[in-house]
Amino acid sequence: MPTADEVKALEGRQVRLRLTPEAGGETVEGRLVGTLEADDGLVVVVETAGAPEKRFSWNYQHIAALESSE
Repeated sequence: MPTADEVKALEGRQVRLRLTPEAGGETVEGRLVGTLEADDGLVVVVETAGAPEKRFSWNYQHIAALESSE
């Protein structure tokens, strides 16, 4: 699981992330458009590749792996 600082460092970049099994376990590719501080931790917002009108968000604790795809 990446740290909050590692997630924030990738803001604005194309990323590939894998969710934990509890969050569905899928792999998502897109642009990490931002993060939001929340009471239960950092929320990560991703604009999916090929569908810029679709944005998804997850609490960063549900991200098993995150890497830049640039």
